[in-house]
Amino acid sequence: MSFDLSTLAFAAGVVALASGLVLIISWWQDRAAWAALWWGAASCGIGSGITMLALNAILPVYASHVLGPQIISLCAALTLAATRIFNHGSVKPYPMIVAVSVWIAIVIAIGAAGHQQAAAALGAGIAGCCYSACAVDFWLARGEQLRGRWPMTFLLGLEAISLFLVAIGFVSSTPPIPVPPINWFGIINFVGLVYSAGSAIFLIMMLAERSEAKHKTAARIDPLTGLANRRAFMNRAQRIFDRTERDQDPISLLAFDLDRFKEINDTFGHPAGDHVLRIFADVLTKALRPADIAGRLGGEEFAAVLPGCSSQAALAIAARIRGAFQDDARFVNGQRVGATVSVGVAMAPGDGNSLADILASADGALYRAKDLGRNRVVLADHASRGSGPEKIVRIA
Repeated sequence: MSFDLSTLAFAAGVVALASGLVLIISWWQDRAAWAALWWGAASCGIGSGITMLALNAILPVYASHVLGPQIISLCAALTLAATRIFNHGSVKPYPMIVAVSVWIAIVIAIGAAGHQQAAAALGAGIAGCCYSACAVDFWLARGEQLRGRWPMTFLLGLEAISLFLVAIGFVSSTPPIPVPPINWFGIINFVGLVYSAGSAIFLIMMLAERSEAKHKTAARIDPLTGLANRRAFMNRAQRIFDRTERDQDPISLLAFDLDRFKEINDTFGHPAGDHVLRIFADVLTKALRPADIAGRLGGEEFAAVLPGCSSQAALAIAARIRGAFQDDARFVNGQRVGATVSVGVAMAPGDGNSLADILASADGALYRAKDLGRNRVVLADHASRGSGPEKIVRIA
């Protein structure tokens, strides 16, 4: 069997169809991955259009020379929509539908006027622009670091270049379509074969990597407040503690407990209690520095680690958080809740104490703040040892 241009085109069509079906199956297994569905539909459409071109000897002229190229062009726009969905989560359908409709209508009108090569060149050129836009979109979204992003960008760019070459071939050739000289169709079919298989592989790779990253994030983040959960907080805090201990830098820890939180839940309901927790998390996030970390340890208990922060600076930050929360949580959903927070502050004394030790000191100071009437900041004993009685800061 001779491996001619039609055979190569048929092979490219079969690979595109198979790649599209793989992507649609991938979407079926994960219905949230809409990009896989639309990319798969585009690949199936490309496979169908290329197969029509390859079977031009047995199919009607309209099917192989008109319908096939139009399907391929339409699928370029569909790939652009899938790219936007993958990188941005959605696409504006109506402007795209209008643009594609105008594009197809112009191409058909030019072909009907007897300028088939010009119509084919225009269709290939606009399809190349769509793939170029896809490549640019993947490059612009590089802030989300996915291993398949750069290979996908390369494949989309390669597909765009091959389509531009086909358009140039149509414009510069004198024989009638479907095959211009210099075998530009051989180039596009070979590139299309590589593109169809590679794009499906890399899209599935990126979707899997993104899903894995989301699961890892969900395992580290408290879903109600968006702060680190206990496990993630302790892991990050231990790394910071080890580094500061090695570099002999100061480090402070703040322990928070919302006052009479059970009463808030019982009186105003759990939705109001959840709102109070979110208010505190927002106050905490805004008050901390970029290098600081915060987490929800459970229930209404929170903590923050402040590397490079002295006890006096930590007291000032804690007092600011306490005051801001008192102001922001005075009213919740139109009801006077008057939520407050008690804070314990501890600083690593630099004598070999562990993270657990400093956390226990901060907890001890926190519960002394509770005993002294709540809504206040208390500095742990060891941080003020030798300088008089336990230090209490109250701004209420």
